[in-house]
Amino acid sequence: MSGNYFAVFGLGVFGTRLAVELSRAGNHVTVVDLDRDRINDIRDKVTEAVIGDISSEEVIREMNVKKFSAVILAMSSHFEAELLALTFLKQEGARKVYAKAGSAIQQQILYRLGADEIIQPEQAAAERLSRRLTLDNISEFVEFKGSAIAEVIVPPDMVGKSLRQLDLRNRGNINVLLIQKPGEETENIWDPDTELETGDMLTVFGSKRAILEIFHLQK
Repeated sequence: MSGNYFAVFGLGVFGTRLAVELSRAGNHVTVVDLDRDRINDIRDKVTEAVIGDISSEEVIREMNVKKFSAVILAMSSHFEAELLALTFLKQEGARKVYAKAGSAIQQQILYRLGADEIIQPEQAAAERLSRRLTLDNISEFVEFKGSAIAEVIVPPDMVGKSLRQLDLRNRGNINVLLIQKPGEETENIWDPDTELETGDMLTVFGSKRAILEIFHLQK
């Protein structure tokens, strides 16, 4: 198995799903939880499953946490244990620690103690759903490092125009990656004179702001 090495501390719904998905993606995944049943349920789906108290300095020291690309603290409902785990991980030289927060106050405290990044899955899910409900011509919108990949239904003012005419790259530094016409397979874009039709869906890459301005605010 190739891939990175990750550790997931805490096997609630979020931690369990994250560990399984990381493992499916070809990574080495170690999970730690005090609950024997949870460990037994996931044992065959990850690289290593350990019954242990992640708030114990001794347990964390024995794990050689420097070998992990990242450690994910997935137990914001046990906040005291999460704080202790974060403190010990930093003491032992963990390379990167992601910490799950259940509130803004928890987020502030975790950052002050050295968390590299905060995870708020409920907030992120709410924001994605709100965006999908509000931007009815954008079916998917994935953000990363200031850029985004979006699946966008062609707005009415673009129908009948070619990609060359729209000149999206110069207008907003937006690259069209794929096009899918209703009832047809997704195709790579290769002809700039392809004329867009009602119902066409484009997969585009660019800045979040540019995508929203060009494909949403023009409606």
